[in-house]
Amino acid sequence: MNRNPGEVYAELWSEYVAARQAFDARANALSQREGKEFGVSCSSHTFAKGIFDTRDDLTKRAEEIVARLVRLACEAFTPTGCPSLTISHAGLQVRFVKNVCDDRSGQDFVFRPERFDPAALWRELEQGYGGDKGVELAYRKAAQFIEDEFNLRPGVVVLRRREGIVLPLRVYIDSSFETPTRKPLSWGRQGELFQLLGYLQTFAVWAEDTSNLAGGLESAKRRLCEHGYSVVSRQRIQVSSALHIITYHTRFEFVFGAAIGTQLQLFLALYGRHSESADAQEAA
Repeated sequence: MNRNPGEVYAELWSEYVAARQAFDARANALSQREGKEFGVSCSSHTFAKGIFDTRDDLTKRAEEIVARLVRLACEAFTPTGCPSLTISHAGLQVRFVKNVCDDRSGQDFVFRPERFDPAALWRELEQGYGGDKGVELAYRKAAQFIEDEFNLRPGVVVLRRREGIVLPLRVYIDSSFETPTRKPLSWGRQGELFQLLGYLQTFAVWAEDTSNLAGGLESAKRRLCEHGYSVVSRQRIQVSSALHIITYHTRFEFVFGAAIGTQLQLFLALYGRHSESADAQEAA
């Protein structure tokens, strides 16, 4: 039976703690021999391993395991073809390491490594992000980022043309490197554009698009977000039969075909900031 990552790290952690304790015992035995040979004081022993050395090492290793399990959860619970989920590990490090293992009940501070439970952490991650929950989180994150980037607030009128709906995206030229023949996007805007194209890929996965929209968006990322890209005004970039982008020096216009545009509106209604799922999450 395959073990999950939490169970694997629980076993590795137990073995590491035993190895660390054995090392400390051996090092301290050498330190005692050193003292007998040279009569040096404890503070100047070369090999002595104090409780703070052990505590700091075990705390660091446990926190690294938490961070590693969170990264594995992001990979495992992200829907295929979608940008990775984002799960913060800082709070989990406090809860599963410091709050559990730091024993201050006695006169002396003691780190209790046996209380650290990677398997319990993985169970919590699986419960919070596994299955349909991870899928919904990915869709909601994508929908809300798309709304923010295109400024799709309630009451905003969406421009429509014969080709479909038009969503303008504000862009900025990096004046530091601008020349009469070169108009590079600002570094920050280029990064946000890269994210937007990725979240539109998430939408394409949800829509089960057959026009290769997801593949076209991947190509657009390589083209528009590469280091040497320069904006050409009124250039038409065909992403797929369902979407093309017209570039200007102050904005990019994303022109969605009628059918995929309707799908996008439904996606945002289901998972955007003003969807029922978002309201339910806030209420919880």
